[in-house]
Amino acid sequence: MVKRNDPCPCGSGKKYKKCHGRSESGIHLLAEQELKRIMADYIGNTPAPGPDRTELSLLVKTWMSRLGGLMKAGAIEGAAYEHYAFNIRRDLWQRHLEQSVPGAREEVKRVLEAWNQPFVMFAELIGKADGFLFLKDVFGDKKWAMAENERITAPEGTLLFGTVLADPRVREEAIQPVSTLYSIPSQNDDVIDRVREYAASLGEKADEAFLESRLLEIFAILHTPVEEAGELPDAGEKRELAGRSEKAAEEAAADTEAPEAVEPVQTPDDGDIEDLTDGQRNTIDMLMSELASDGQDSNSSENLKQSVIRYFREENPIVRKPGGIVAGLYLAAQEASLLPGEPFTSKEVAKRFGVSEGTAQKYAAVFFGRLK
Repeated sequence: MVKRNDPCPCGSGKKYKKCHGRSESGIHLLAEQELKRIMADYIGNTPAPGPDRTELSLLVKTWMSRLGGLMKAGAIEGAAYEHYAFNIRRDLWQRHLEQSVPGAREEVKRVLEAWNQPFVMFAELIGKADGFLFLKDVFGDKKWAMAENERITAPEGTLLFGTVLADPRVREEAIQPVSTLYSIPSQNDDVIDRVREYAASLGEKADEAFLESRLLEIFAILHTPVEEAGELPDAGEKRELAGRSEKAAEEAAADTEAPEAVEPVQTPDDGDIEDLTDGQRNTIDMLMSELASDGQDSNSSENLKQSVIRYFREENPIVRKPGGIVAGLYLAAQEASLLPGEPFTSKEVAKRFGVSEGTAQKYAAVFFGRLK
């Protein structure tokens, strides 16, 4: 720590007591500025060009495929980057901290040591006092404090989720977000049970380690629209979700430097759907059955089927409820004048296929530009 008669660390040439030392917060302000610079240097230079950047590109593509339609593209990219930079490649973060320690003032060194282990927090806001938000782990007994932020104006009971760092400058149990915390209103606290159920279906416990290892699917659960909250995947679909997340994590963690020559990809025949998942094939079966019962001619039915197959191959969505996709296709096909019979409303088609109106409209938006 700087003594009162030492030169001020700001470089003014004055004694500390006559410069920044006039305010008790002077040294803390300098430390804050240094810590912001350390964080900015890491984010601005990570990942470096080469294999690391290829890893990140693969991860972002995987997250975009899974979360497209649930989150905005920019939010997906930001969440994927944060997970990569502070969780998957924690070694890069820890190396950066180690390189930042020499020459740092003591308060900064103490914070850098605490920053060494980022973690994923899922907590309930249980109170506010003395400029702090008080949080409790929803899956354990840990409690944290976080400096109040004008961007977080949520009431007690709100759930907060995101990657955080320990921040012992004021309180030993204090934390700070790496960048963004995602809030879930108290009326949507059923997501806690959904995450716990998802963990149990995989034979795992919902805890800090689980949240980090399954972060992509946790984001999918948290951002599923309220009207679909009850539409949980069955056990087989959950295993499919877990398998995809594990594969994506393994690929993103591996060295993936692009080869000099790549063999051309063999595109499956349009009539062959064996490359699709069970949920996707079930959707196509439902579609063809419904079109047949409605008296749709074979050529028109085949065209609609091919539109769905192309969507599956291009976006590879996890299909939790085939009726949602079929309902959306029906709405889009009616808009494009591709269906015979009496017109129907989005509410009527949603009821027919056992999904919410919001779900039907969401998938209709997917197909509006795909139908010819």
